[in-house]
Amino acid sequence: MLIAWHFGRAGWVVGVRFSRLAKAQRQAEIREWSVRMLRALDVEVQCPSPPPADFAGLVVSNHLSWMDILVLQAILPGTFVAKTEVRNWPVVGSLAQACGTIFVNRSSPRSARAMVDHTVSAIAQGQAVIVFPEGTSTNGDDLAPFHANIFESAVRSEGQVQLLTLRYRDKATGELARGVHFTGTMSLLDSLRTITRLPATHAVVHIGDRVPATGHTRKSLSEHAYGTMRAQLLATARP
Repeated sequence: MLIAWHFGRAGWVVGVRFSRLAKAQRQAEIREWSVRMLRALDVEVQCPSPPPADFAGLVVSNHLSWMDILVLQAILPGTFVAKTEVRNWPVVGSLAQACGTIFVNRSSPRSARAMVDHTVSAIAQGQAVIVFPEGTSTNGDDLAPFHANIFESAVRSEGQVQLLTLRYRDKATGELARGVHFTGTMSLLDSLRTITRLPATHAVVHIGDRVPATGHTRKSLSEHAYGTMRAQLLATARP
């Protein structure tokens, strides 16, 4: 019931209040909603050293679940790059559009180019742009290959790329909370039902290197990010 109330309130905020708010106020609302949703789902975020709130650049993460968005918004409000299908998700799609999510159809070169242009513009405006270069959520056992095109935006911006990895763990045992993972043909509603039945969970965010994009091509930057993040992910496979 509490989760349904939070989704309902989010819909009201998007439909009624967002048009009256400045971007910073919108991000504050989204962050507060994310924190409350995680609390309602009995998920506690562990991130000892989050990036600075004014970080402007590309933030690169592995992707395990739709809940990653809540976790990352709770520690560093920013603009997400998401696949176009997210537009159609109930409430979440409307919220994503309202907060300026950059949508991309990965099968369309034109859409991919527009995504890079929008990302460069957002970084130039002082925003953190959060991306999942695997392109889909996984079971977390390994890192899927990266789509290198998103790194073009960092190269063009000549900025920094913040690397991080996520793990979900049972709060009591420390074992991986695989029920959080959003994979296969699972629907958003099915995933939400599964997560609400899980015991208390830790969302563990490991902040990695901050890599200057200067001197890189998109391919070399993607390969560097992939190798660094994969090593970090595999190193945290066990508690």
